[in-house]
Amino acid sequence: MVAPASAAGPTLQSAQTVRPPAVSSYEYPMYPNSPNLDYSIGMAGTFQFLTYRTDTVAFAWRLGDDGPSGTVPAVDRLGYASIAPTQAGLQTLYVRDVTPEGPQPSETAYAFKVDDGPRLVDRGEDGAELVVGESRTVRLRPGRPDVVSYTYSLRDRVHKTYYTGTVAARPDGTADLTWTAVHHEIANLLVHSVSADGTVSASRYVSYSVDGAAPTVSRIPGVGWVTPTTFIARTRMANPVEYVVTINSDQNSRQILTPAADGSATFQLLPTVRGTHYINVFARNAAGVQTGSAIILWSVSNRPEVTSTDFPSNGVGRVWPGTFTFTAGMPGTTEFRYRINGAPSVAVPAGPDGTATVSWTPPTDGAHEVLLWSVTATGSTSDVTEHRFQLKRRLIALDHVTPGSVTTGEVHLLELTGYGMHKQDLIEVIPADGKPVPAQVHHLTGGGAMMLVHADLTGVATGPATVRLTPHDELGSSVTWASRFQIVAPPAPKATKLPAITGTVAVGSTVKASTGTWTPSATSYKYQWAANGTAIKGATGASLKITAALLGKKLTVTVTAIRTGHPNGKATSKATAAVAKGKAPKATKKPKISGTPKVGRKVKALVGTWSPKADSYKYEWRLNGKLIKGATGKTLKLTSKMRGKKLTVTVIARKAGHSNGKATSAKVTVRR
Repeated sequence: MVAPASAAGPTLQSAQTVRPPAVSSYEYPMYPNSPNLDYSIGMAGTFQFLTYRTDTVAFAWRLGDDGPSGTVPAVDRLGYASIAPTQAGLQTLYVRDVTPEGPQPSETAYAFKVDDGPRLVDRGEDGAELVVGESRTVRLRPGRPDVVSYTYSLRDRVHKTYYTGTVAARPDGTADLTWTAVHHEIANLLVHSVSADGTVSASRYVSYSVDGAAPTVSRIPGVGWVTPTTFIARTRMANPVEYVVTINSDQNSRQILTPAADGSATFQLLPTVRGTHYINVFARNAAGVQTGSAIILWSVSNRPEVTSTDFPSNGVGRVWPGTFTFTAGMPGTTEFRYRINGAPSVAVPAGPDGTATVSWTPPTDGAHEVLLWSVTATGSTSDVTEHRFQLKRRLIALDHVTPGSVTTGEVHLLELTGYGMHKQDLIEVIPADGKPVPAQVHHLTGGGAMMLVHADLTGVATGPATVRLTPHDELGSSVTWASRFQIVAPPAPKATKLPAITGTVAVGSTVKASTGTWTPSATSYKYQWAANGTAIKGATGASLKITAALLGKKLTVTVTAIRTGHPNGKATSKATAAVAKGKAPKATKKPKISGTPKVGRKVKALVGTWSPKADSYKYEWRLNGKLIKGATGKTLKLTSKMRGKKLTVTVIARKAGHSNGKATSAKVTVRR
């Protein structure tokens, strides 16, 4: 719609030269601009009129020579008319000014086009992409009244038609058109509506991009003319039911393949002649829709194949012994002949499976070449295979080893830093005596920049040592850490808490020694007891039973702490008090007077039972409690002076290093 005039208004002219009204419409733009697809026959559009006169009171309009007409008032030189075209095609709207004197002679002819072609409900359908064989459903709505059906055709860019069809309209004139991309060249859908009276509308053109889904073909190479090449074809077309394969356009070579469950098809080919072969592959679905064709160039020589994981042609090998495997590419091969780096050729027989394996140790790094050909029993010679490869020594370095000092006698974790290290490399610690000690790789990180290794340094020489790294996959190559680290004797265990003696320090008692506390911790201990600083012979246990010979002496114990790979550590306890006498023997069964206690007779003292057992005994006899002078023997002769008195004997038990024990018998009366 044209915007209202500015405040200043249009430049007005005299009545003789004034221009006719200006006409504009958003819905029905002036031809040859494209028509608005939302408006068609019977749909009203708004037309705006603008006068260039000052005396215009209305606008008179008519559509064509025999169409509708009318008059609308002019307000501030503007007028608006709602007009519904009744015909399709190019239309002309005539508009003139109406003044108080009546309609003016000059008029404006406004040409516009009314499109009665079908409309797509989804305008985004135009330009959509799909795969050959795929179906689309397009909803159509009419652009004119009384539409009963739609006709359509599928065409390519040069208007070649691949398919035509008709679909009935619903009572409201809409329809769902389902069509299938039957050919990969289809570029557009052309649709017309048909009214009840047979009127055919203008066409609606919808462009599409159809993926021909020509199969992609991968291959698993065979070997020359001996093992066929395996081809695997896949297409993006949904649900293919067959693939068609043709070789060199020869229909006699035509193969029709049934796809596997995943939609792919596999076939094998074995060449019999030299040259390049053309393989044509396409697919079809159950409806007979065909994909585009894939054309593959395939050329296979009868030369033998060289493979080697040690010396690959597409990578870098190492200066390390390896093998080549030769595989015949010519039927009937009985022998392979090869030449390495220009040396004289060497013959090797082909095995029953047409292969041979050759071992080779590279003399150096750099570029190398193997030339290989095969020979049959009849003397036929194959083409020559050139197997070129590169060997490089690994860039490795040792920059640092930590810790800077380690001890003998145990396993140490060493950290190596540098670059290019590998977990399978040989790591050796070389002590001062030059005898290498292999280390076990524990961990590798940082892309070979840091390695942790365990080294068992038990029994190795002390002094400066080096670390050497030998690559696991190279001959005659190693690196050594230029700086040295020290291997030192480990420290002896040291007592942080002295051993101690516990128990009663007296003859007959047993005392025990504690080990004390040591750092580093010990794995075992030895003991030596001493009396007054002199070692007690044979006293090497953790406990000691005190004998009478130790009476009055002070005891100590020296503990030796033993740790594997370390010197022994020693520590002596504090001295005890002097060894005291042991407890006196105690009678567990009292002494007894044996014999008839009668004047003139002898009685005898029975010592009873003592704990601990005594070494010897003494005797004291008493009458009525009074000591009988000189009566110190084991027996006693009874005299008349003793008649009627009470007789007892006291046994004194003596044991070396112990106090004396005493016990008195029961009283007996001396009779006459």
